[in-house]
Amino acid sequence: MTYVHWVEPPIPAVKRLGYAPALDGLRGVAIALVMLHHADVLPGGYIGVDVFFVLSGFLITTLLLEERAAQGRISLRGFYRRRARRILPALITLLLGYLVVVALAGGSGIRAVALGGFFTGNAVQAFASPNPLAQNGLGLAHLWSLAEEEQFYLLWPVVLILLARTRRLIPALATILAVVLVWRGVLAAEGASFYRIYYGPDTHADGLLAGALLAALRWRGSLRVPEPIPILSFALVFVGSMIGLLSDAGWLYIWPFLLLGCVGMTAAAAADTKMAALLSVRPLVALGKISYSLYLWHWPVMVGIAYHFHARHAVFALLLSVPPAYISYRFVEQPFRRARSPLRRAALSVA
Repeated sequence: MTYVHWVEPPIPAVKRLGYAPALDGLRGVAIALVMLHHADVLPGGYIGVDVFFVLSGFLITTLLLEERAAQGRISLRGFYRRRARRILPALITLLLGYLVVVALAGGSGIRAVALGGFFTGNAVQAFASPNPLAQNGLGLAHLWSLAEEEQFYLLWPVVLILLARTRRLIPALATILAVVLVWRGVLAAEGASFYRIYYGPDTHADGLLAGALLAALRWRGSLRVPEPIPILSFALVFVGSMIGLLSDAGWLYIWPFLLLGCVGMTAAAAADTKMAALLSVRPLVALGKISYSLYLWHWPVMVGIAYHFHARHAVFALLLSVPPAYISYRFVEQPFRRARSPLRRAALSVA
């Protein structure tokens, strides 16, 4: 087992986050926004991806800090193994299914599957010209966001260790976040393409960093959520989802405000607020629980049905993505996450 130890005094104890239904409810909101955007219902529903990013950065950083407090150390091997169990089974199932369907249609999806399986979709869409996903891998183009997360988490635990040793975790995170935002503005001023800015691994890490900063503030006991914050945050996310900003370079300068909305909603969901109570309603929580598999399956199903078979409306195609997503959640995701599952033991034996 690979462990990393800290030598500075422990951080004062903070209440463990535990399971918060509202966080699953927030996932439900995020996946609904993304799916409605892809169905051309919400022009700005792509903001749901950044809700996912902020929430992911918040939860992962919280778990790392809690592990450090409980054990005085972080197991890097354990962290990467948990990420593999969480991400790979459902992803591999999707990629195999995609290969089979494309082969039956007389094509080859090997290149697109390789890009998705090796978490390079964001870099390809940011830097490659012509874009191979646009040519023959459209059904997996949505995996760019998964690549962004996994690239971040490949480095983040090690960076967190180094920052924690300096005892300047919060200022350092705030500085890195500001650098990302400024760098994105610099690229825009120099005429960089939308694809370079939106999909770049270096330019779209702000949501993950903001979530990590939120977790650090909570851990230091500096996080307070006044009652107006959830309302304002919801308003920002709602307005952002209703208007389309991606077609205009001006979105780069409005985006930090929308990001604040994502941060505020995550903070509200993790605290004892009225917004948390609203996000804890059963339908949203249920949707949030299957959100990962639903995110994986909804786009290729919609592309295959709405585009190739000319379905009258993409919403119908999205509804058809729910059964495979639930099957993936119930029979792939869950078995690998259960403590005594034979499938999970098999995964551990090869990890």
